[in-house]
Order: sequence, then C-alpha cells, then structure tokens
Amino acid sequence: MYKQSSIRTAVLITVALLGAGACSKEQPVAQTAAPPPAPAEQSPGTDELGQPSDPRFIGRIWVSTTPGHSRGTLMIFLPDRTLLMDSCFETYRVSKWGAEGDRIRWIEDAIPIEATLSMPNENELRLQLAGQDRVQSFVVATVPTVCPDMPR
Repeated sequence: MYKQSSIRTAVLITVALLGAGACSKEQPVAQTAAPPPAPAEQSPGTDELGQPSDPRFIGRIWVSTTPGHSRGTLMIFLPDRTLLMDSCFETYRVSKWGAEGDRIRWIEDAIPIEATLSMPNENELRLQLAGQDRVQSFVVATVPTVCPDMPR
C-alpha cells in the first residue's frame, strides 16, 4: 500500500522534474540577454485576478467524477498559481491559474478558460465552465489512487 506522503512526494517530484526539464533547454545568446516578457504576456487572463473566496481547493489532488471525462482526470491547483492537469490516458498540462471570489480562470492552449468554483463540502469541488450547462465535479483523491485499466 502507498502512504499519503509517498503520493504527495511523487506529485511534488513530478512537478519539480517538469519545471527542471523546461529550464534545461539551451537558449540562444540573444534570447538569454533579452529581458523577460511582462507577466501579462506570460499568463494572459490570470494575473488580473485576486484571491479566491474559498481557498480550500488549493494544494489538493482533485479527481473528476464527471460522467464523460477521461478516466482518472486530475487537477491540482498549486499555491504558486500553477495548475497541473492530467489523466490516465492523456498528456499532462501545466498552466497558470488565477481566482477572485468564486471565479477561477486558467489557460489552455493560450485560451483563458473561466469557471465558477464551489465547494459543497471539504472533499468536493464543482466547476461551472462559462458558456456550458454541465457542471464538472471532482472529489479529493483517496490514498492510494491508481489509474484504472485502459479499456481494450
């Protein structure tokens, strides 16, 4: 059996390796000497937001319970405003997120996605995406959690 600390350690190591891999690429001299882009260019649509009204969702591993979502879909909203999205059968995504009140926004393929966030209780998260009728629902991952077998 896996311990909760082992799962958390694995997630933190994964996030650290992703960040290290992104930083290890050689940059041409001209790009290295250029000043970094303004924060709004790095994460359009998230920097202008403030603080969430209910921060209990931050730093927890959320597993989708929405019918029709990829099996094993995960979302982890980290305190540094980084969002890790993954599923058992799709490529992971690391992006920026921002929130103000009950509104939350993150970036997917340079497109801001906005939703209304609610937490009916400590272990449930609901996201009502703007322009969609269906609510996406998540629960806190149990320990241990293993991806389900791939359908054949």
